[in-house]
Amino acid sequence: MNKQMMELIRVRLRNQFEWSKLSDKNMAIRMHALLTTIGYLVAFVLVIGYAISLPYQMNQDLQLDKVNPYVASLLFWVLGIWTLLSGVKNILVGFDHDQIFVLPIKEWQAKLVNIISSYIIQLILCGVVLFSLQIPLYFFQPFPLINFLIVGIYVIMTPLLAIGGSLIVSLLVKSFLFVLNFRSTFIEAILTLGIFISPLVYGYATVPFNSKAGVINTSFLPISLLEVVKANNWLEIILLFATVLIVFSGLCLMIAKEYRPLTTLFGVKSTVNKHYILEVRPILAALLKKEISRYFSSFTYVINTIITPIALFVIAVGLSMGLLPKFSPIVIDSLNLTMTTSFMYFVIFIVCLTLTTTTSCSFSFEGKNVWIIQSLPISVKELSIAKGLLNILLFLPGLVAASVACWSTFGLRRFDFMIHIIFLLTSLLCISFLGLAINLKFPNFNWSNEMVVVKQGMSTIITAVASMGMISFSVILSLFLGTLGVGIVVVIELLIILVATREIRKINYLQGDI
Repeated sequence: MNKQMMELIRVRLRNQFEWSKLSDKNMAIRMHALLTTIGYLVAFVLVIGYAISLPYQMNQDLQLDKVNPYVASLLFWVLGIWTLLSGVKNILVGFDHDQIFVLPIKEWQAKLVNIISSYIIQLILCGVVLFSLQIPLYFFQPFPLINFLIVGIYVIMTPLLAIGGSLIVSLLVKSFLFVLNFRSTFIEAILTLGIFISPLVYGYATVPFNSKAGVINTSFLPISLLEVVKANNWLEIILLFATVLIVFSGLCLMIAKEYRPLTTLFGVKSTVNKHYILEVRPILAALLKKEISRYFSSFTYVINTIITPIALFVIAVGLSMGLLPKFSPIVIDSLNLTMTTSFMYFVIFIVCLTLTTTTSCSFSFEGKNVWIIQSLPISVKELSIAKGLLNILLFLPGLVAASVACWSTFGLRRFDFMIHIIFLLTSLLCISFLGLAINLKFPNFNWSNEMVVVKQGMSTIITAVASMGMISFSVILSLFLGTLGVGIVVVIELLIILVATREIRKINYLQGDI
């Protein structure tokens, strides 16, 4: 790569991580950039901390030889799924597509700059994690230093597999649906994610249940690096590395050669003639229909918010049918506490209901077309109800299934059953109303990339932090106080709903820069 290309990537990465906005004259922009940077740093530190602590944890389970296979596989799955959640379209086209192609760089470089930028980010992350991991691992069991070369090979190869795998799966699914002339963002998102993680699901299904077993079972680093690596294993690693390089290079060549058809495939619009019929609907019904239509028209919006509703439904149904395994009880003798299987699964219900919400960016998602809403005789209250109903409808099947599981599997009856179901419902309502209030407080209508508003908006970040606080608070109170703790959380969540509702009712007009 020439100097111009490297400078372009540097500038794009600074803009992507919002480091360039840290010196902006606008205080609000600087604050948002600072919060985003702190968020990235905290996440990075947590990842490194987890990696460094793994040898100690797995040494206690006599799995020290599985540390490198586990981490290499985990990095692949996390980075691959993250690429899908960020939207493969952003890797192929990008948010600055028009600006890139007028710069003094070669055409193939303009077409591949997004892939190269993504690879550099993932390469740095893999390098820091895998090489940091070797320090405590060497402390527990010294290994031949030549094995650092293998670690370096996997640092280079893991991002290639993650990006290449997610690109190939996404392109195949999109092409398949295009051939069938089938247009459904929801089905596309489910198919893409389902096909990509199917080896991971199979990995867990073919071994006794363990939180790490499935990931280890799908590792492309099946050998231990704590001893001398045999010659045939070296040959397998080199051949795998060469194969991955060839396939990824072929994928990049195909993108460079067939760039226009691929971008058309990701931006294709229906050419079917539409016949419009004038129909009078109640305001709320019309707004809800519009919200549902907008939601399912955005791949990024769907794939970043649909996982937890589906997970809630699948886990609850699996529990009701007796298909899911029981966890070993966790006993904390010093506090005289026991975390049972029922408690752990109920915590999973809470996490699924409150971890993500569509409402944290639903107002911002109006984008530059917000003037249409501003010019119509529609109140913020009516708009809020429609946007909140969308999030509630997504979780409704899972909420019903979770209620059945509480009765049939957890054995909750009478008051205990009622208070736990009310708790699940108030948790969903609380995060929905809280997301709406925060998004109204920090709207962002001036965006050109859906990923920015769905994943990096200030309201999304604040709501995510609030949801994690709610989860932690709920788990602690219910663990220490049982049903009484659940009741206390219900009261607190009802108060939050009332405060959020009052804040929403104060706003009569959508404010924000367009």
